[in-house]
Amino acid sequence: MVSVVEDKIEKVVMIVFGGFESIHLGHRRLLSHISGMDRSAVLTFEPLPKEAMGYSQSRILTDDERLCAFESMGISQVIKLPFERIKDLEPEEFLSKYLMGVQTIVVGENFRFGRNAVGDIGLLKKWCQLKGKNLIVEPLVSVDGETVSTKAIKSYIHEGNMERAFRLLGYPYFIRGPRVHGNKIGSKIGVPTINLHWSKQKTRPPYGVYDGFLLSNQWSGPALASFGKAPTFDRKDVLLEIYVPGVDLDIAAGEIVLYGFHRFIREEKKFPDATSLVQQIREDENVLEMDTDLINSEMDQLLKLFNRACLLPSR
Repeated sequence: MVSVVEDKIEKVVMIVFGGFESIHLGHRRLLSHISGMDRSAVLTFEPLPKEAMGYSQSRILTDDERLCAFESMGISQVIKLPFERIKDLEPEEFLSKYLMGVQTIVVGENFRFGRNAVGDIGLLKKWCQLKGKNLIVEPLVSVDGETVSTKAIKSYIHEGNMERAFRLLGYPYFIRGPRVHGNKIGSKIGVPTINLHWSKQKTRPPYGVYDGFLLSNQWSGPALASFGKAPTFDRKDVLLEIYVPGVDLDIAAGEIVLYGFHRFIREEKKFPDATSLVQQIREDENVLEMDTDLINSEMDQLLKLFNRACLLPSR
């Protein structure tokens, strides 16, 4: 169980600094320094600086999902500093106020801190030397020549490039939430779905049809998903409709389910009638079958990095 502490650092000898909004490959290199360690903690901010300054309005992982990842990694404590309280502190003032009792500090090479982000690695090194602290600076991680960053991952998700997002994250992008009842049109045409509202907190992909996997406490495995407004039926609200070919799941409203994205198959389209839509869905099923081995591998990868019981709590 991860304990969350607000605005104080006590009895901690090793700190890893960062926003850790996505727990991508670079983040996990930093976090590995405190995995399973006593008297260690993640130090982060709430809200994240980019959110407080209006540069970002969505996250790749919600707070709860981050905690599920931290728990799986053997991290026992997260310390949240209120950004409004620390944003105007000079770098040296910030360090002296919060880190005097910490022996080892772990950061990435692009770490910035203090008022207007004027504090950099050079300043942090000098302060640590002066105060007798240990400093570990991890280099940025690259994949295929591209620096791994939350900004880049969000861009890929917005484009629907889930394969590239997976490469930088090290796990498939996913959405989770309580099942909501729809109008049961899917069941009437032989395509029963599990529906989710899209959380405003989560980075949104483009409307369209995807293949990937469903995780639930009843059943888990490859599944199709349609994200959007179902233009064939002129629906007004936005839903993620998850369909498992050949399986009619009896998942109660309110039960938490998760959908992991493998790849974008096609754009959302208005069909002339339900029969034409079903014919297209049968073609989508062929794509899902072709991708099944990769999808199962990605599902396993997600469950290695996130605590399943945390992601899918029992009611």
